[in-house]
Amino acid sequence: MITVHTVFHAHFKELAATGRDSFTLEQPVVAELAERISAKYGEKMRAMLIDPDTRELNERGTLFLDTKGRRIALDDTLEDGETISFMVGIAGG
Repeated sequence: MITVHTVFHAHFKELAATGRDSFTLEQPVVAELAERISAKYGEKMRAMLIDPDTRELNERGTLFLDTKGRRIALDDTLEDGETISFMVGIAGG
């Protein structure tokens, strides 16, 4: 089991009613983290996290970054103590 920390920004922060949280995961993968977040914060959060068409992380106006600033995907492995940031993308790039 590992512990992963989250930092929520913008709409994610509004939905969670907090800027930070921590989750204990049995499987060290992003898919389990997304499921735990969705279970805790509800369907609106799930809709922000998971694209209903692709069943992958929602890339429509959202951005999910690991501790090193890299984009993550559902099958990516997480490390104990890692911090994942959830934010709304800004136009441009």
